[in-house]
Amino acid sequence: MKNTGVARKVDELGRVVIPVELRRTLGIAEGTALDF
Repeated sequence: MKNTGVARKVDELGRVVIPVELRRTLGIAEGTALDF
């Protein structure tokens, strides 16, 4: 996987926000399942 240089923190509920530009680039839409 390519390093994007984007760092995000996990919030108190365990969520991570993926910036809209990165979601568009990677084709991630609302409801998309992600494995990590």
